[in-house]
Amino acid sequence: MNFLSYKECPAEGDTVIVYLSFTNINALKLVRGEVFQTKYGALKHDVVIGKPYGTKVDCSRGYVYMLFPTPELWTLTLPHRTQILYSRDICFVTLQLDLKPGSGVVDANVTAPDADLVQS
Repeated sequence: MNFLSYKECPAEGDTVIVYLSFTNINALKLVRGEVFQTKYGALKHDVVIGKPYGTKVDCSRGYVYMLFPTPELWTLTLPHRTQILYSRDICFVTLQLDLKPGSGVVDANVTAPDADLVQS
């Protein structure tokens, strides 16, 4: 997946955003022969491959939209957008980093799925 280069149609192995509703958005890696189950029915990957982004794809009980994966949409597909840090966790991190009063710390606010995305 690459946010920097846009192409008109997804191919096998590409990631698309499946937009079902405002609160139900999923990332889907296309593999020939695979089927993705939605509340609107089965979505066959073969139907999506080669269709332009933004296409309305019919399912047995409704339809979904196939969108290009932008950073904003990708963030909406993540199950957790924040991480709760408890006191014990913070103490362990500061101990392992050998932090002292006056040490500089930069919080990048990056989750594990986002970090994986940055590396690719």
